[in-house]
Amino acid sequence: MTPPETLAVRPHAGHANGPGWSVRAFANKFPFLAPSDGVHEVVVNTPRHVTTIGELTANEARGAVAAWATRVTAVGTDPRGLWPFVFLNQGAGAGASLAHSHAQIVGLPFDPPHLVTRAEAFDGRACPICTEMAQAGPRLVGERGGLMAWCPQAPPLSGGVRIAPLVHTRRWASSPMPADLGPLLAAVGAALASTMSADLNVWIHEGHGDTDYHWHAEIVPRIGTLAGLELGTGVLARTHDPRVMAETLRAAFS
Repeated sequence: MTPPETLAVRPHAGHANGPGWSVRAFANKFPFLAPSDGVHEVVVNTPRHVTTIGELTANEARGAVAAWATRVTAVGTDPRGLWPFVFLNQGAGAGASLAHSHAQIVGLPFDPPHLVTRAEAFDGRACPICTEMAQAGPRLVGERGGLMAWCPQAPPLSGGVRIAPLVHTRRWASSPMPADLGPLLAAVGAALASTMSADLNVWIHEGHGDTDYHWHAEIVPRIGTLAGLELGTGVLARTHDPRVMAETLRAAFS
């Protein structure tokens, strides 16, 4: 009932576009990009009907994120020179139209302005992500598998969690173990769902082209909204103290 798969993991073999998969990717039936212009895919994280990333087992999360990385890498080698980007919308409050846990991958036929501006912060300067991690202190949420999770001082919306490798690493999808992000994403998602909101957005920033970078993932619970101030000025009102938010999430982690 879907377009033909672009990727599927079948632990016990099986035929293409058939049953037995543990994670599966295919073209979005309702893409916001025409196939001639770019890529818009869905990656179904598990055949189990779960609605949140926090409900995935560690193995399911690892397998799902590995599939994200595989498709991001493939889109990045598209001869049209697309800009790959992976994101997850969870819950109606975060823009999800389907409840079953899934991610989306797009290949944009242009350089997205926000991401270009963000990359400029890494150009010939001290790495802002390394600096953030060194100064996390009471905003630290936890560390697992060489990754750190913390609440940034200036989150993308009213509050959020950022994850990055402790070692400065430019690309996520082509790093030695991109799937290591999966279990930590699931753990943070579960902690947010139990303490703040199950509606959330996830996306991953990584280096593009030759620009130096430090890849990182953003997890933004939808505890705030874009209103007149945000839409009119681009100024985001932080409504949650990141130190208090981190303390709450640390307790949920333990």
